[in-house]
Amino acid sequence: MTTIIGMICGAMLRLFKITIYMKKISKHFNNLFMILLLPPIIFEAGYNMQKSHFFRNIGTVLMFSFVGTFIAIFSTSFMLYIFQSPEFTLRESFAFGSLISATDPLSVLAIFKELDADVNLYAIVFGESIFNDAIGIVMYETVKNLGTDPDKTMSQELVLAMVQFTVIFVGSILIGMISALIVAYVQKRQAIYLEKNRE
Repeated sequence: MTTIIGMICGAMLRLFKITIYMKKISKHFNNLFMILLLPPIIFEAGYNMQKSHFFRNIGTVLMFSFVGTFIAIFSTSFMLYIFQSPEFTLRESFAFGSLISATDPLSVLAIFKELDADVNLYAIVFGESIFNDAIGIVMYETVKNLGTDPDKTMSQELVLAMVQFTVIFVGSILIGMISALIVAYVQKRQAIYLEKNRE
């Protein structure tokens, strides 16, 4: 349904020939999505998940999300570069691979719920989907900044990219944890306040 709505909106924008607004929307959509739309979605998903099953399978989740996503990114990027060169540069291939490798198993999770699948399996697939989104986004941002400084060598660029990836990823996790702790504290204080008022 959302795909159809998006197609209709896109067709209407083309029909009215609002090219200036379309360019502005596409230019700022990346920042709008990253800052305003994506964090509440991931926060809501993490807030409502079954935490005990998730943390029980955290090793498997991290293995699938990190190793699996990196394998998907590198294999997709190199295949695209090998078969589509010179149309795609290595940097463009890695940018595309970073975007396409972060799969979203929404339909699989919906089927798991309907079939009442094993809770551990659900937690692994759900956790992997949350982490691989973050890895894909951070990898894309890292690859996008590669090659922008002509004074740096390839090895310096790679080291800088790895440092940037680590800083963004760890920083994002810390921001998420601090935000969650603040929300938990506020909700706890609110619950205590309401309980006192009832008495």
